[in-house]
Amino acid sequence: MYKNQLQELAQRSCFNLPSYTCIREGPDHAPRFKAVVNFNCETFESPSFCTTLRQAEHAAAEVALNALSSRAPSHSLAARILVSVFV
Repeated sequence: MYKNQLQELAQRSCFNLPSYTCIREGPDHAPRFKAVVNFNCETFESPSFCTTLRQAEHAAAEVALNALSSRAPSHSLAARILVSVFV
């Protein structure tokens, strides 16, 4: 869900699409993943390790969306786009 919202924001804002880098650690039978998303020349990291790669990427996208929405002025294009994505 969060990855889709971040992708929509990129497309609506004419930004480059988000790209994800993942870190895997732990044994093969119990891997843990952490993700970093690069979006509009900024990086956002998942707050903790997750049990799946998908969860880690969604967590990083959630961090990015929360950070972007908290600093965007209400009259800016990015804020209007974020509001339309969340509604």
